Amino acid sequence: MSRLPNPGSDDGQWGDILNTFLEVAHNTDGTLKDGIVSSSKLDSATQTSLAGAANAVQSVNSHTGASVTVTASDVGLGNVDNTSDATKNAATATLTNKTISGASNTLSNIPESAVTNLTSDLAAKTSTVNGGGETYFDAGSSGTAITLNLANGNVQKLTLTGNCTVTLTSPTSGAYRALLLLIFQDATGSRTITWPAAVKWGTLGAPALSTTATKMDQVMIATVDGGTTWYGTPGPGGF
Repeated sequence: MSRLPNPGSDDGQWGDILNTFLEVAHNTDGTLKDGIVSSSKLDSATQTSLAGAANAVQSVNSHTGASVTVTASDVGLGNVDNTSDATKNAATATLTNKTISGASNTLSNIPESAVTNLTSDLAAKTSTVNGGGETYFDAGSSGTAITLNLANGNVQKLTLTGNCTVTLTSPTSGAYRALLLLIFQDATGSRTITWPAAVKWGTLGAPALSTTATKMDQVMIATVDGGTTWYGTPGPGGF
């Protein structure tokens, strides 16, 4: 077993004993041999430091090495640039298929020409030529039952081809909705209408329709509660 020389003894053997002792842990150039110092022999602070290094990130998105340069794309931020927030707010941006909440955003100073198809769309909805116009719809032949939808138009033509029960589709509530109904008798005449119970006729009562073939009577019905109640008014008839 290697040992250090003993003071006062080992005369003439000090060099050999010392060299044998040093050769256990040292190379001939004086450096320590591999594996001589284990981590358990180190102080606790050094052990903690080495443990942290062992658990450190070894690569980022396939980049490895002692010094790794990470780009925005490496961490899923490829669309992020270094433009300041102030510049972003002032920059021109195009929004595609986005919804802007009117409750939390204010749009101002937008000219009509900047909104695609606004002029033509408005022209198709409202006419101011020759006194304006209402949306007209021909509901066709009634048969013995028909459903009238105000969404089709607020002036509608109905040709009675049988004694007919009318159903009214409820419109959106929260606004005044009215329907002017032009009721035509067919070539037979004497056709009648059974109105929904939700239609209230007031003191005039339900309209008495013309019985003569091809004659037309006007009836106005309106609602302010989405069709829960309709207020009916018999109009002129016998045209």
